[in-house]
Amino acid sequence: MTRFVIVILFQLIVVVGAEAMVMGGTQGDVRATAMKNKPAIHTKSTTGAERKGTNEVTVELLTVVIQRYLEMEWKQKVATVSVTVLEPAESVGLPGDSADLHVIPSPTEEGPGRRMFRVAVTNGKSQKTIQVVADVTAMIDAIVPSRFLKANEPIDVEDIKTVRMRVHQVNHPFMTNESEVIGMSAARPLPPDVPLRSAFIRPPLAVQKGDRVLIEVQRGGLSIRTYGITKSSGRVGQTITVANLDSGRELTAKVVGPSLVQVEF
Repeated sequence: MTRFVIVILFQLIVVVGAEAMVMGGTQGDVRATAMKNKPAIHTKSTTGAERKGTNEVTVELLTVVIQRYLEMEWKQKVATVSVTVLEPAESVGLPGDSADLHVIPSPTEEGPGRRMFRVAVTNGKSQKTIQVVADVTAMIDAIVPSRFLKANEPIDVEDIKTVRMRVHQVNHPFMTNESEVIGMSAARPLPPDVPLRSAFIRPPLAVQKGDRVLIEVQRGGLSIRTYGITKSSGRVGQTITVANLDSGRELTAKVVGPSLVQVEF
């Protein structure tokens, strides 16, 4: 009987020990798996027992910061801005978990092309400046004639169109506002698709040579009106010569509107 009990106890010890080994192995595997799956945290040593997080300023973030800065600086002057960061080529590591970035304005105004920017990175009370080299491209919506325009020909809405083009300076000479072109006239022959400049257009002629016009003669409070023929063309505000139809006398008159000139004594 005693021998039978000993055998039973021995079998129980073997079974319990095997289960303990299985359970121990399982827990070890779970711990190892958890450690492998734990995300890596980039840190920077401060002291032997203290660690502090770091923040990375990526090339993409520098690109966005510089582009937004230029868009604010050049608004109303260009249509689009494109920035390609050349240096630094990789992310810049900084201490801390977050930071504010802004471009330090240059003392001199610079335009598109290869430029250097100074980007201030502020993290709490600490500040670091990153030197950035970038290629900057600026585009405008230039106004061009849609057909050939003769000198002095009035410009209407269907005579022009806009074309996206690259400029090499922000203070470019090209016209981008249609309202400043429509209603004007060509200062010289203008071929199609040539970007317009302010010197290429001028106010339209109010009267042309040989036009029949109303001559208004003013002297003190007295006003007399008669008709005449223009001897030259002119715009509003210009002085031209007109001939009185009744007397044939030539007078110097100021153009005040279409088919209307004024003579003062």
